[in-house]
Amino acid sequence: MTSRSPLFPPASPLSFPCDTHTHTSRCGHAGGADKAYVEAAIAQGLAAIAVTDHVPLYWLPPDRDDPTLAMAADELPRYVDAVLALKARYADRIEVLLGLEADYVAGHEETLARLLDAYPFDVVLGSVHWLDGWWVDAPSSVERYRRGAVEVERIWDAYAGQVMAAARSGLFDVLSHLDLAKKFGFRPGRPFAGRQAELVAAVAAAGCAVELSSAGRRKPVGEDYPAPDLVQELAGAGVPFVLSSDAHAPAEVGWGFAELAAAARAAGVGEVVVFRGRRGRRAALAPAG
Repeated sequence: MTSRSPLFPPASPLSFPCDTHTHTSRCGHAGGADKAYVEAAIAQGLAAIAVTDHVPLYWLPPDRDDPTLAMAADELPRYVDAVLALKARYADRIEVLLGLEADYVAGHEETLARLLDAYPFDVVLGSVHWLDGWWVDAPSSVERYRRGAVEVERIWDAYAGQVMAAARSGLFDVLSHLDLAKKFGFRPGRPFAGRQAELVAAVAAAGCAVELSSAGRRKPVGEDYPAPDLVQELAGAGVPFVLSSDAHAPAEVGWGFAELAAAARAAGVGEVVVFRGRRGRRAALAPAG
């Protein structure tokens, strides 16, 4: 089974971070071609950009494939070839990293491991969107949250369990939008239904990095992923971080990074990690502005 290394070499002299989470029109719910994202990263002065389109819906039967959520299975090799071509084409201007955002679905770990082993990814993001047969972040799921406090607690409890399982699976380098279940503003009485300390310990023990993502500011919740208190707890546990925009349009590449970096420093985070060949290298967190 694919696994990432928990070892992070000494800090590199990079002066600008990588945007570690971006999506193109290939995934069906974003806009813009790969090249436009790379050009936007150059314009933002970034040292690197990871293209991380959504993994095909490998756990669902073909008749349930949804082209508005992820690339089709037969598109994956073409995706890899296209990003590798960009890596070569822009090598003298910016580092282009081959990435993938891969959903964790319990019971399908071996299928995902085989898929990841087949390609030379630089970074694999692990996410939990699919929860007990539904999409935790889909607008159509808001009605579930509106059923009341008991249901919100149940959702967060189940979500916490799946995030911890994803961390422990050894499949992922980075855990994305760690508290995604807050997207629509529905929160439990206690963070992660009382399981936040357990979750932090599980992530730290697994050796995964966690993304600091500005995408939450563009969502109804209006808050970065993860929440400030969770960032502090993760940092205190020694968890490494990456910077991400979760861009779904070229104009969103590096979106809010100055503010995101300032918030990270306020939480005690002084460096981020850039992944190459699924190994992380530390870089000083770029100063605001």
